[in-house]
Amino acid sequence: MTPTATELTSPVELAIQEVASRPDAGPLDAATVPASEAARIADESGLGSTVELALAALPVARRFSRPRISGYRVAAVGIEAETGDLLLGGNLEFPGTELTTTIHAEGFVALRARRRGHTLGTLALRIAYPCAHCRQVLSESGAADELVLVDTEGARLRLADLYPWPFRPTALGMDGDLGSRVSWPGLVQVEGAPPPDVASELVEAGRHAHAPYSGAPSAAVLMTRDGRRFSAGCVESVAFNPSISALQAALVEVAAAGIEATEIAEGWLGASRDGAVDPEPGFRALLRAVAPDASVGVVRWRTGA
Repeated sequence: MTPTATELTSPVELAIQEVASRPDAGPLDAATVPASEAARIADESGLGSTVELALAALPVARRFSRPRISGYRVAAVGIEAETGDLLLGGNLEFPGTELTTTIHAEGFVALRARRRGHTLGTLALRIAYPCAHCRQVLSESGAADELVLVDTEGARLRLADLYPWPFRPTALGMDGDLGSRVSWPGLVQVEGAPPPDVASELVEAGRHAHAPYSGAPSAAVLMTRDGRRFSAGCVESVAFNPSISALQAALVEVAAAGIEATEIAEGWLGASRDGAVDPEPGFRALLRAVAPDASVGVVRWRTGA
């Protein structure tokens, strides 16, 4: 059984928790502290900056972790460069499937920022030594050179300080990932019959997928038993592994909303009909592991490229 997250006791932690878990937040605003609220809480708590608040929010972010294999909870808090909003996240592990499906806390908040069409300006950690996997994931972003990592020990580092000779998209002549970019504007559905609202959400997420290496963008839409929908596109890596599947990215959105994956009733995959890679087998395996009762639908599209 996953250990219970540390109980929140300080007034600042409780204030952050109240905002980050507000029930009226839409899917993209879950596990988020808007910049205006962050400034208010920082001022009322006597903290000198939003960065200090992000560090104080780590115990709250830890509660979003789901380490169902290791039992080891990791937290991260990102500050969006464009908005100043705080994004809270933790590590996700999925029993019954491969360890490579794990989402690290750093990746959790990076995925949330890109799904919102933004980039990370600051990443707060307990200790600013993310693993090599995370350094490669963070390096895929087109804004990686500006990312600053801070920690509870007082470190303030650029990503380049931790990864001085990175393997970046430019090595293969590609642009870095930006969630705001519409990379696949010509997606056209050619197979499958999802409900119209699912179809439109799949295409929207697929148009923003980062798939320059395979040329095969994919997206996932997950519908919970209460009718809420969560979606995301894939995020490929210049190193190929660690690429993040559309389903992994969509499961981050579900976790950010505080919903257990077992509440997923339907899972839809949108993928290229004749792509160099096929995410369908992995999609089915991971969805079966986390939500065994969920139905599966597959849509095939052509890119129009």
